[in-house]
Amino acid sequence: MEKTIKSVIRSIVEEEMTNMITKHTDDHEASMAKGELRDMITNGAELYKMIQHGQELPGWVSGYITLSSDYIHSVYEYMKENQGK
Repeated sequence: MEKTIKSVIRSIVEEEMTNMITKHTDDHEASMAKGELRDMITNGAELYKMIQHGQELPGWVSGYITLSSDYIHSVYEYMKENQGK
């Protein structure tokens, strides 16, 4: 699983570097969204490593993780359904 996380982060960094070199700035909203997603992936990967199996977490932490996951899943489903439209 850790190799997969590293490969996803590596590909995002490579894409960002390519965009910086080519000065690709078509849509401000898309650019901001990609930056936020990059941060979420990076922070998520670090959190994944921090949380130990069986570790007790405060309720609000579990709740925030659940909400974040639900929101991202909803956006993913929307984008998937509207691809190519």
